[in-house]
Amino acid sequence: MADYLMRLKYGLKRRALSSGYIPVSTKVRADDRYLVCFFIGLMAGTVIANFWYSSFENEAVYYLGLLDRNRSAVGQESMGLFLEVVRQRLVQIFIAWLIGMTAYAVFLYCLLTAGLGFSMGFVMSVITVQKGLMGLPFFFMTVMPQWLCYLPLWILLLYWGLQKGKRFRAAVLFFILLLSVLGSALETWINPVFLKFVL
Repeated sequence: MADYLMRLKYGLKRRALSSGYIPVSTKVRADDRYLVCFFIGLMAGTVIANFWYSSFENEAVYYLGLLDRNRSAVGQESMGLFLEVVRQRLVQIFIAWLIGMTAYAVFLYCLLTAGLGFSMGFVMSVITVQKGLMGLPFFFMTVMPQWLCYLPLWILLLYWGLQKGKRFRAAVLFFILLLSVLGSALETWINPVFLKFVL
């Protein structure tokens, strides 16, 4: 029976090719799944923030106050903030690296990208309610320029999780750590310059 089905499938494929039809792959690549999960999370975060904004109003005020505090941090306070940001980013990278070592890396990375999309959609919507038409520019100012480092960093981690034989590459690890430290420095000392335009 199995042999008959294989011959039937082969015959149909040959007939389709001889008729001029181009076979279309029905497989969904893992990076496509990441994007789909990200946008699902983004839409979910936007919807929840808009429908239940009153429940999160205090958190929104706290978040904006935190941005204002970061903007005015100087001297030893800014160095402490930098070390705290570096610590958070290294913990996040370590967790992502551990996830990439598991057999369920793609599924768990899909959850991570959905969570990232959810948080971005939620924060963007909350800021838009607070700031009106300036909400979107304000949001982009809060993530620039550090996301120029964080984005390639996370893309590297996501693609590393797709590899069959996950080899340890010292050069890639060094590059990831360098991007993490550089992104943390930009977030601490350069991002406040951007925030001054909107705060």
